[in-house]
Amino acid sequence: MRIFLLILGWSSVIGSFGDGALGLYALWINYLNEWSLLNISINEFLKEYVQFIYWVKQVAFYVLPEGVVLWLFNLPALLYFPIRIIMSIFIGWWALSKAAQLSKQTVQS
Repeated sequence: MRIFLLILGWSSVIGSFGDGALGLYALWINYLNEWSLLNISINEFLKEYVQFIYWVKQVAFYVLPEGVVLWLFNLPALLYFPIRIIMSIFIGWWALSKAAQLSKQTVQS
């Protein structure tokens, strides 16, 4: 369980940096287009500007219900990325702190 929590924690924390970069890129694109793309969806953003990771949508269809995937990918990118960063940091912090607790319990046993 500890290894799972460590993988979850570190992937969440590291993923936050990737989400931050994508969020900054979405801001940059909006700036360059005079803020005309404020409501660009995640689907449009990935499809038009970050094609090399558009495959994540197909992965999402495998792990989530179709309705959730469609809803998620239709969210505005500039709303989604900040929320995702906060959630990833929280989940990463929680998982790493639980892994540390398990490590202490193993040492004390």
